[in-house]
Amino acid sequence: MSNVTRLSPNDFSHLTSLADPQISLDGRYATYLKKANGKSSVIWVDLEDPSDVASREVAVRPAHPFGGGVTQLSGDGQTLYFATLSGGITRMDLVSGRTSDIYNGPGVSQISLSLDQSRIGAVVFGDRVALFDTSGGSEPYVVSEYPRELRPFSGMPATPGYFVFGRPDYVFDVSLSPTGKQVIWHEWALPNMAWQRSQIAYLDLDTKVGDSLIDICAGGDYFVSQPRFSPDGDRMAFLAEVSGFLRLWTADITHWSAELAVDEKFEHGGAPWGNGNRTFDFSTDGKRIYFSRNEAGHGRLLELNLETSRVSELAKAHHFGIKSSNSSLIAVRSGAKTPNVIVSYDLENGKRFEIDRAYGERFYSAVSTEPILGIAPYSTSLHGYVKPQFKDEIARVEPLGIPYRLFRLDAFGADAPTVVTFHGGPTDQALVTYSIRNVAFLQAGYQVLTFDYRGSTGWGKSFREALDSGFGLFEIVDLLTVLSDLVCRDLVNLGSIVVNGGSSGGYSALRSICMTKGLFCGAIAVYPLVDLAESVAATHRFESRYFDSLVGSLPNKVNLYRQRSLRAGELDAIPLLLMHGDSDPVVDHRQVVRFVEEAQVCGKQIKFMLFPGEGHGFTSADSLFAEFGAYEEFLGQIYKPGDVQGS
Repeated sequence: MSNVTRLSPNDFSHLTSLADPQISLDGRYATYLKKANGKSSVIWVDLEDPSDVASREVAVRPAHPFGGGVTQLSGDGQTLYFATLSGGITRMDLVSGRTSDIYNGPGVSQISLSLDQSRIGAVVFGDRVALFDTSGGSEPYVVSEYPRELRPFSGMPATPGYFVFGRPDYVFDVSLSPTGKQVIWHEWALPNMAWQRSQIAYLDLDTKVGDSLIDICAGGDYFVSQPRFSPDGDRMAFLAEVSGFLRLWTADITHWSAELAVDEKFEHGGAPWGNGNRTFDFSTDGKRIYFSRNEAGHGRLLELNLETSRVSELAKAHHFGIKSSNSSLIAVRSGAKTPNVIVSYDLENGKRFEIDRAYGERFYSAVSTEPILGIAPYSTSLHGYVKPQFKDEIARVEPLGIPYRLFRLDAFGADAPTVVTFHGGPTDQALVTYSIRNVAFLQAGYQVLTFDYRGSTGWGKSFREALDSGFGLFEIVDLLTVLSDLVCRDLVNLGSIVVNGGSSGGYSALRSICMTKGLFCGAIAVYPLVDLAESVAATHRFESRYFDSLVGSLPNKVNLYRQRSLRAGELDAIPLLLMHGDSDPVVDHRQVVRFVEEAQVCGKQIKFMLFPGEGHGFTSADSLFAEFGAYEEFLGQIYKPGDVQGS
């Protein structure tokens, strides 16, 4: 494989992030956020002359590559509105680069601009909705405090059960109608997470002035998300997990009725861990919806004709931040062999145009491969590796088949070692998107195994809820099931398996080597949970009640929390690599430091790296250089397979 570029830690440490693409109504101008070397910029592109690019460094609120909601582009593509780092709202003239403040802050995390540009709706302080005059001449007007009335659309469950009638604990994804006189948003209350029980709120400020009521039009004992208006304001679309799958729905506001837009056993979005997810968008004439379908972790971009109900394919791979214009569509595209890229599609001929790349040219000649997909049948063939004290509870876990993806290069021999990764969340999925860590593991000579243990999204409500009360146990059983299948098929070799994960996945990786003996040859955990009860007490508010469903409510289940917390003395005697940031707001690094100290006292082989100033995810070039250098060194020391050569 001499034509393959071997990436160095330096390559992995100099990355850019692309997010929140926007496009003008005529399709000529596009904007997106680009973050490099710790600095964020707004990029403005004339798509008729792609060489005409303006970059404006601004103090914009960060956006995840697969999220957004922090910028809004005017219809003519000349003005950008954005949420600032200080929680304010700023207007930028894209031609001159001049800015003016609409609101100085604090509190704004997501914004929506009315089509006539008269008004901005925003999520403020995470739990309320405020409206702003774009002239900046008035104070914000909080509208989410009005009384709520349960008024579900016909076509939705008539008795939804769950109903937040007071002020919600969380609000996501405010959307304004074209005139700014109607507003919708996604809300829920603790102890629920957004993907457990939530609702969509609708407020008509035009017809209910003086006696405004917020109509709860969808949601209840099921998950809803991503509400947004059609361009004419007469309809809305949203995702709802009615009948077991998170799918696209449309609603006629005039007749107060809703219907399932695409009847299929695929999901059209995932768990909302933040604002601004856009896995679908209306066409500008309101006659079509462009949406992303999740197919066993793979993505596909589709067009739904609302008049004929016909669905047709636009492109393969996952697409996030979907936004349409009169003639084109813009999105962030990502796939197993597709490094994250901002693309546009001509809606007449489907031609794809690449606007910007997140990664340098060397990544395009690095190792990559499409995964082998499968669903492993439940098996106990590896349960002999489970330590005696855990065998009884392992045996009581409900048998389930578990989906997996095996990334294996053609150059690998039969003896190739494996890195198996627990995804984070745990309410998330091992999507087939571009992963720089997969690249690092593959070029080190390891095949990469990802899997969707019970509790993952993408497979319907019952599968997602199957982890309830079982975190720290059920996902370990599912790992054994997947490994059993692949070992039986001679695709994974016992004695050469490294278990890996970050955040909750890091906890599960370490839990695996506490519950088994002799199955794994190494483990990697990045910012892992260690003490479950302490994590609940110390984490940020968004996840403060998450473990009520994952393990059980405190203090009633305190003994279960203790049983499933990590104990250094139970770790198998194999090499370990742990990393954490000392400014992590989600998982307190001090519990990991204590765990490492205890492991060292117990004589465990452990390398620990604590990165100053880093949070729940590493971002600085120095930290990334150290992280990927550590992977290379650690994996090379554990197992020395035939390396993947390159320049």
